[in-house]
Amino acid sequence: MTATTPAPAPAPAPAPAPAHPLRDITGPRARARHRLLEIGAYLLLAAGVSYVLARAAGRGELSARAWQPFTEPGLWAFVGHGLLNNLRAAVTGMLLSVVIGVLLGVALLAGARLVRWPARAAVELFRSVPLLLLLYFISLVLPSWGLDLSDFWFLVIGLTLFNAAVIGDIVRAGILALPRGQTEAAHALGFSRLSGLRYVILPQALRAMSPALVSQLVILLKGTALAFVLGGYIELLRSATIIGNYFSASVLQAYLVAALLFMAANLALTAAARRLETRGRRRYGKAVLPAGEAA
Repeated sequence: MTATTPAPAPAPAPAPAPAHPLRDITGPRARARHRLLEIGAYLLLAAGVSYVLARAAGRGELSARAWQPFTEPGLWAFVGHGLLNNLRAAVTGMLLSVVIGVLLGVALLAGARLVRWPARAAVELFRSVPLLLLLYFISLVLPSWGLDLSDFWFLVIGLTLFNAAVIGDIVRAGILALPRGQTEAAHALGFSRLSGLRYVILPQALRAMSPALVSQLVILLKGTALAFVLGGYIELLRSATIIGNYFSASVLQAYLVAALLFMAANLALTAAARRLETRGRRRYGKAVLPAGEAA
């Protein structure tokens, strides 16, 4: 009697490609079409930039004579002073915004409606009002109330009110992102609600929110450029305007230098936010809020 060998088991079917939660996976033709569209967009962008540069060169705006004022050290000192004023207003506004924002975030989670509702009303009010309109209101209304402050403080107050409302929601989201067991553990150890929030919850939440807070600082730094509406505060944009008015052939160069300095400062802060986010995710896991997420 001959033994029959068992039939080999069928090879397992290849696993289907995971579907995207919001859309279907693109096929080869769609990917090729997307590449062609990207190439076309890059070509159109390159053509537009070339046209603008050619027109500027034809009008002499890119000549060496237009860049000649920037060979003077005193001009760079004036530009650097303007950038320093931007950074000074941004740092002051951020410190005040963090303090007020933390208080608003805690108030948004308060159990008492008399605390939670006014905090929510303040957050929604100052988040919905454009920063430019807020600066106009502060600079025109506060002096009529007897608060004759400098333009620096008008700018800082506007930045603080606007960004504190955003940071308040960031703090609220950071606290809610923590595991509920942290609050229960604090209560089990004998902490009151306030002491548990101070010593257990807030330190972890602020550490997790650090990338989002740094990202908000980038937005705040951009907002300092709106100080040009105040007139008396010499920041980077105002410095470029003064240089362009004094050297009529270097208007484009003045604003280009200001834009590059703004970009350098914002890119440095964005890189810091991403580094904090990466370090936080590596050390503390998914509790870290990604930079830019405020809700």
